[in-house]
Amino acid sequence: MQSDRARRSRLWAAIGICALAPSYLLATGEAGRSTPRRRVTHPPTLAETLGAAARRAPAPSSGVSISIAELDTGAPVFEKNAATPETIASVTKMFSTAAALHFLGPDYKFKTTLWRRGDVQDGMLVGSLLVVGGGDPNISGRFYDDNYNAVFDKWAEGLVKQGIQRVSGDLILNASFFDSTGRNPEWRGGQEARWYQAPSSALSFNDNVVTVSVRPGLKAGGPAAVTIEPECDVLRTVGGARTVRRGRPRLGVQKSYGSGDVSVWGTMPSRGAWWSAPIAIDDPPAFFGSALRHRIQNAGITVLGQTVQQDVKPDNAWTLVAETESGLLPSIAVTNKRSQGFYAEQIFKTLGAVKGGVGSWATAIAAQKEFFAALGLDPASYDLHDGSGLSPQNRVAAGDIVRFLRAMYAQPYGQAWKATLAVSGDPEGTLRHRMTDAMMEGRVQAKTGSISGVSTLSGYVTASSGKTYVFSILLNGGRVYDTNGHAYQDRILRALVKAG
Repeated sequence: MQSDRARRSRLWAAIGICALAPSYLLATGEAGRSTPRRRVTHPPTLAETLGAAARRAPAPSSGVSISIAELDTGAPVFEKNAATPETIASVTKMFSTAAALHFLGPDYKFKTTLWRRGDVQDGMLVGSLLVVGGGDPNISGRFYDDNYNAVFDKWAEGLVKQGIQRVSGDLILNASFFDSTGRNPEWRGGQEARWYQAPSSALSFNDNVVTVSVRPGLKAGGPAAVTIEPECDVLRTVGGARTVRRGRPRLGVQKSYGSGDVSVWGTMPSRGAWWSAPIAIDDPPAFFGSALRHRIQNAGITVLGQTVQQDVKPDNAWTLVAETESGLLPSIAVTNKRSQGFYAEQIFKTLGAVKGGVGSWATAIAAQKEFFAALGLDPASYDLHDGSGLSPQNRVAAGDIVRFLRAMYAQPYGQAWKATLAVSGDPEGTLRHRMTDAMMEGRVQAKTGSISGVSTLSGYVTASSGKTYVFSILLNGGRVYDTNGHAYQDRILRALVKAG
């Protein structure tokens, strides 16, 4: 009996040892037994993190070019088709403003002058007035408390102080600092009336745009009140918007290229407050001269002669009445922060005028190529056709944009130029509604770009670690829009800030 119990004890002991054997062997790694490997997880590298964020681009693979590198060393941290040129849209403005700053210098001033010729006799100037343009984009209300008449009223005051009440001769306009081609032939046709296709000219006023405003008329069923501001004689309204009792404004405005007729149609409710639309003009010097005549007349001065455009250079026979100047750097800030295309073209053609003798796209592009060479970059890598980026032929690879950004950072004027870029979350720029959370606000300084089928973003970003990177994210394709393009770019930058 005891023997049976002993045998059973030995049996259960053996069974227990066998049951324990697998964990024992796993722990000791006994020979003859396979040892399963534990999965060892490592945190993803920065390149892996960015690669995950860069998946599912809203563009075909052939329409994506991305380059991200360390600012200090230039070491790439992520690339995708970095050597493939893509249409860059308003990222073009970075190149045109940088080249202008390089050659013109941060202290450059745009200058516009008003002259008179002849004697003043009993309030009559027996002679003419002359305006000489220098490409200034700032003869508007932008830097004058929104008073677009401020400059012209100051000029008129100068005439009054010289005792002038009437002018027997003409108002002569010299716009020869630029060529006469106001719109680039590569810009999209049929959009000449859009504010962003306003033409460039050495004599420009109010961004070469008017505002067509509609207000309710005196009674329902009658015409609505339509005005054009600034006041000028180069445009007139045709058609008719009507006043209705209730509802919402349902209005439209159209102007054909080369026509002075602005068609206005639709309905305005009697309790509606105000509706407006910007319209680009076609002949900047004529617009400039017409608006100036109105302000001179408003000051009590009558010009009896005509408004004519002639390349008259003031000599000793002319007396300076007024001079208006504005700075290059503030103008570059408007260009880059707000992506103002009119400003970009004014600055670009000014570069061409100073470097090449006439403000044209050809002379400006030649100067720009010289600029790239001075930075140690290959000019052939930058296929640029205008200053603003409206031309779809402006094509550069993301890798070449990153090389440009690093080269600019090292220039003596690099920090001043970098400060003109839009900043994430800053209400003054095109990134005001993007990356506004606590982690991203203020960390991105960049230039946005957008035309049909194109969304681009290039610039500098400071990661949470304090390290600064340069980047360019270019998207081209029929299904690329601002919404999906911005979301994709912001996602990549968010990953870079968090992990970089």
